[in-house]
Amino acid sequence: MIQEAFLYFLWKYQYFNIKNLTTTSGESVSVTSLGIRNGFAGPDFKEARVTIDGIQWAGAVEMHVRSSDWFRHGHQNDLNYENVVLHVVWEDDKAILLADDTVIPTIEMKDRVKPEVLRRYRYMVESRSKIPCDESLKKVKAITRLSMVERVLVARVQEKAAVFTQLLEGNEHDWEETAYQWLIKGFGFKTNAENMLALAASLPLKVLQKHRNQAHQIEALLFGQSGFLDVEIKDEYPAGLQKEYRFLKNKYGLKNKVHYNSWHFTKVRPGNYPTVRLAQLAGLLTKFPHIFSFFSEISDFNTIMADLEVKQSAYWTKHYAVDKSSKRQIGVLSRATKENLIINTTVPFLTAFAKARDNQAFLEKALNLLTGIPAERNHITELWQRHGWNVSSAFDSQGLIQLYNQYCTQKRCIECSIGLELIDKPNNLT
Repeated sequence: MIQEAFLYFLWKYQYFNIKNLTTTSGESVSVTSLGIRNGFAGPDFKEARVTIDGIQWAGAVEMHVRSSDWFRHGHQNDLNYENVVLHVVWEDDKAILLADDTVIPTIEMKDRVKPEVLRRYRYMVESRSKIPCDESLKKVKAITRLSMVERVLVARVQEKAAVFTQLLEGNEHDWEETAYQWLIKGFGFKTNAENMLALAASLPLKVLQKHRNQAHQIEALLFGQSGFLDVEIKDEYPAGLQKEYRFLKNKYGLKNKVHYNSWHFTKVRPGNYPTVRLAQLAGLLTKFPHIFSFFSEISDFNTIMADLEVKQSAYWTKHYAVDKSSKRQIGVLSRATKENLIINTTVPFLTAFAKARDNQAFLEKALNLLTGIPAERNHITELWQRHGWNVSSAFDSQGLIQLYNQYCTQKRCIECSIGLELIDKPNNLT
């Protein structure tokens, strides 16, 4: 199994026999400049310089496992590939013509690669282990392993930040409103996240800010717009919320609330019921009416953990739902819940803000927050630990989960710094 990424590796590091280099048509080839790896659409390497049969060419180099992949990838219809001066393939199975009917000079690699390099490459990509390099991990330099984890961790948090950015664009780049919607969505966790987001969209932050010192009214607005007050109520406290909400609803012309039947309670532990989370959210919004500042001015892990130390009103410490009392005291946000909010809500916000402001300090702050959170324990992190990797914080576990899912399971060893070091260095692979 040969991957295009392996060809990039061979070309970049010249791990092939360059003596008497010729095209498949027998033309002599010498390479003056390998070119620059292109991470965007278009040929794989730009600004290369090659001499073919004594004629100097400047342009792009394109790579494929088989030369016929040129057509499979649709390059014949893409003007970006008209400046390709050299085609580098593992196997040449078809002549490729440009629009002017000239044949693209092609180098075939399969008989030019050093056998030991090919053996080490195949050792990993053909491995049946869940982590292809599992038996050789300890031979990799610590700095290589740590830098790869940080690289994939940044990619992971940027993926999550992209969801925030999409929401921001939908709000016409209103950071305050988007931060508020993002926070409320976070309080829905996986099960009720979309319902929470719909609730936030129907209840503008500016409305809540007019009542920032009135916890009772903020609760009324949140529970009212969520639909939980659209029932016959017996208990005095929620009945008061219902009365308050009806007045505020008419005052602000609120519409498009979420229906109470839309919320998910099944297979959700009582402490994570949407009613409980709304009550806790009301406490947080009363304490921090300006959500953008709540996120952007975070100084360190201990500070945000303290900021998330909020209490719901007395009624919701004894009730999971309207008119339904609990035999047990309902606690405040647990440490695990606060850590979850930091990982999935705070860190993506700071990452998106870092990119928008072109300020890496916020990204560093986001990553530092993860170092204060214990690592997740699941089958992926346990797998890494069995092979000697120290998984002590969310920084480690989040990065290793990403590494496993995006590289190990897809056998992208040649694109991984760890895999590259093992392939590059003799005797590293067992």
